[in-house]
Amino acid sequence: MHSIRVCSVVNRIVVRMVSTKNSYEDAVGKLNKLQSNKSTIEQIRKEKAGHKCTNVEDMEYYLKRTGVSLSKLDEMSVIHVAGTKGKGSTSAMCESILRITGSAQVLLLAAPRGGQERIRLDGKVVSEEQFAHYFHEVYGKLDC
Repeated sequence: MHSIRVCSVVNRIVVRMVSTKNSYEDAVGKLNKLQSNKSTIEQIRKEKAGHKCTNVEDMEYYLKRTGVSLSKLDEMSVIHVAGTKGKGSTSAMCESILRITGSAQVLLLAAPRGGQERIRLDGKVVSEEQFAHYFHEVYGKLDC
């Protein structure tokens, strides 16, 4: 079953067919379509050259669409691991230390490529059903 969603995007109207399926397979398919290849990223960088960087404002806008204010974000304890090498093992080590010490509930999101298998909550991989549910909840708020 499909429904039609109309979104106003920078002075133009976009009509999209939106699947009402909320399956794991549908979530993974949508997630995979969000990935950009190197040439796409380079093109975006060229188009933005000379323009003011709006990354912080853009992120605030997307957070608000998902129901997270900056003050709510400030209340969260987050470790963001970045770099070229070793992010996965560093993240796994941090997760393990926090979980073993009982410091807090620990969510590890290790850049999922295929789906839920790289998302763990308190050391356990989230189920396909959990992944699909939360993916579609957030995707529905941002897909426009």
